Formats: sequence, C-alpha cells, structure tokens
Amino acid sequence: MKMRSSGRRNQTIPDAEEMRHPCGGVLVATIVALLLGPAAWAAGDDPETAVEGKKEVPISPTSLFGLGRQEIGLTVGYGFGVPLGGSKDTVSEDVQYAYVAPRWGIGISNPIGGDAWYRGNIELLIEGAFIFNHEPTSGSAAGGTAMFRYNFLSGDKFIPFLEVGAGIISLDFDLSTQADGLNFTTQGGAGFHYFVTERTALTAEWRLHHISNAGINSPNIGINSSLFLLGVSVFLN
Repeated sequence: MKMRSSGRRNQTIPDAEEMRHPCGGVLVATIVALLLGPAAWAAGDDPETAVEGKKEVPISPTSLFGLGRQEIGLTVGYGFGVPLGGSKDTVSEDVQYAYVAPRWGIGISNPIGGDAWYRGNIELLIEGAFIFNHEPTSGSAAGGTAMFRYNFLSGDKFIPFLEVGAGIISLDFDLSTQADGLNFTTQGGAGFHYFVTERTALTAEWRLHHISNAGINSPNIGINSSLFLLGVSVFLN
C-alpha cells in the first residue's frame, strides 16, 4: 500500500494495481453463493417433496387432488350418433364428428371418504368445445362446457373418475332434424387418469353427449352421441 498526500490532509489511497483486483475472498464467496444458493433453497423450501434424512420422497399423484389444486389439459376425440329418444331413425343418429376440448380444472373440495374405497374429491372443469362434423353433412360447432368431476383417490397412479356437466354452443350442422344457431349440451360419463410422471397423466374418457336447443328454434329432435376422448393432463400445484 502506497501513501500519497492530498492538499489538506494525508489520505491512504489504494494504488492502481489493488483497485484492479478486488478482494479474492469476496469474489470466491460470491461465486459459491450463486452456484450453491438455488440448490440449497430448493432443498430447504420445496413444499412438494418430503425429506427423510437425505432422501427425497417423490410426489404422490393423489396429493395433487384437493381444494384449490389446479390442472390444465387437452383432449381430442370422436363422437358418433346413437338412436336415443327422438333421434332414433333420423339423420341425427348418423352424425359423426371430431371433438377438441382444451380445459382448466380446480379442486372445489378436499378429499372426503376417509380410507374407504370411494375416497375422493370434487373438481370443477371449464372446457372449450370445438366440434367438426363430417357425417351426414359437413359442419362445425363451438362453445364451452362446465363439468363436475368426482376423482376416486384410493389408488396411486390410476385415478378413475365420474363426471357430469352442461354447456352452450353455436351449432352449424345443416341437419333437417336440428336447428342451427344457439344450442345447449348436456353430458355425463366416466374416465381415468394414468400418471406417467409426477405431474403428468394420460386421460381417457367416455361420455354420453346430447345437443338440443330447449325448444328455442324448430326443428329440435336433438343429437345424441357416444363420445370418446383421449388426452394429456398436467397438474400445477
């Protein structure tokens, strides 16, 4: 360290060499903190894993279902008309279509049922509904659906469920038995999640799907169909 004098008083001023090279200890400590800090925070504060000694326990799929737990997903499928009610022996039972349903879900209950086989939780799903008809005429429909689902949580990777819901769509099928325009849907069925990672599951469903307009326009025979869906669901928290 060299001493240099100012005009009014003596000051100790670092020489140029020392100013170019900061304290090595501080630099090393900073680098170590940056490299090890995130790992330390993850190990200490991650609420999604339990630590037993030095071993982390993987997330259980059933822990992803509960009040406030969310999921996003996308399913695609195929529906074909079935002869139920007034649609029997009409062109409505000849309907065949592709179906696309992006969705967001949130748990509206914590698990209920204790340790019984029916242990589960209730979930609300908001879905888009995009339908592309190709039999007996070409057409399309678009709208939204609210579904209530009961997830059975007595298993582990395999989570079956029951579901029911209703929605609203704008229909353009050009059928002689069902008026286009504003229509409503009711549907119900069953399915399952099969977890392939801690947070990602393959989802398969079957629904009995109904379209009609509640008598707003004529004709209103209705379209009843058997709908099969397959997709992917990702659980967020």
